[in-house]
Amino acid sequence: MFMVGDRIVDPATRRISRGSETTRLSPKAMHVLTTLREARGSVLSRADLMDEVWAGVTVGEEVLTHAIAEIRRAIGDSARHPRFLETVHKSGYRLVADPLDPLASTDAFDLDNHAAYLDGCELFFQGGPQNVRRASDLFTGILDTDPTHALAYAGLARSQFFLDKYFGPSKPGDPGVEACGRNAVALDPNLPDAHAALGFALAGSDKHAEAMGSFVRAVKLGPHLAETHSLLGRASLASGDYRITATMLERAATLRPDDYHSLVLAAKARRSLADEPGCRANLVRARRRIHDALQVAPDHRRLLCDSLYCRIELGDDKRIVDQAVRYLDTPCASNFYLVGAFARIGEVDLAIDCFEAVIEMGWSHAAWVACDPDIQTLRQEPAFRRLEADLSSG
Repeated sequence: MFMVGDRIVDPATRRISRGSETTRLSPKAMHVLTTLREARGSVLSRADLMDEVWAGVTVGEEVLTHAIAEIRRAIGDSARHPRFLETVHKSGYRLVADPLDPLASTDAFDLDNHAAYLDGCELFFQGGPQNVRRASDLFTGILDTDPTHALAYAGLARSQFFLDKYFGPSKPGDPGVEACGRNAVALDPNLPDAHAALGFALAGSDKHAEAMGSFVRAVKLGPHLAETHSLLGRASLASGDYRITATMLERAATLRPDDYHSLVLAAKARRSLADEPGCRANLVRARRRIHDALQVAPDHRRLLCDSLYCRIELGDDKRIVDQAVRYLDTPCASNFYLVGAFARIGEVDLAIDCFEAVIEMGWSHAAWVACDPDIQTLRQEPAFRRLEADLSSG
């Protein structure tokens, strides 16, 4: 794969993509483009291109003209004002940009973009609709200035997934999650974050076998990255693989000492494995981390919901349920974590009311609902089955 301007060219599939926008070239047009690319900016005559692409075939030169026009349409170029594919009068054609290595032409590492990427990752980790949207905006801003920034594509895939599934619906023109993941991998096949982001996107589209292949590559490339293990754990929970879920999320929490949410999710998985000591240990660890985090962000909704979840599960105080009920007065997608807590202690009506409210907020992760062990007791309730059916059909 290589870049032409802000577009990724994949000769194997003949696709030219930018974000979620994809065009497929004819075989001959792709052959012309790759031949020009291999010339590394040198001019190739029409005769040279005809001999290379149409060797042994009797055709007129108009086929080359058509191929050049097809390439220009795909890369957004113009014959009159070429940016990438230049016609050299009476000589032939050349690619103006050298796309052999999109990073090799970078004169210096862009610290501003790197800082924006790190800020976006921290916002994504903190969670919540405002933070994730701000993270998405930061990643998009990076790509506006540097369309070869593989990490930004990976970050955008992660944040757009959450916006789609938890805080949706998506805005018109939002990039496709899977397209962003594939762009990240195409730009840097050795980047573990790229493979993890693609795996997460594929899992969200129920392409579990391909998703696990991406995650395996991500773990091999980055065995000490917390984000990789966190995404793998979440994807495994949504597919009902609780053993992998528990192990990967606990690993993520070990690699990142302020990660409380992975421990909450790992507790769910441990309970489904009938490992009550492991479940309780995760909840206790999560509660300690949440306590520290609340000193910094006392009004953070996901923190508060996870805190109440842990306290309800650990049976700290019966009055906690009344405190949790008050959260229903302020709609928020993070309230989904209370659905399971209410269901676990038999507050069925509260659980269903909370579930309906978060769906109205845009929460739409049907695969998660199908496998979340905390809400299995709700399946006998007609109101819950109706909501789940509406969610799945939507």
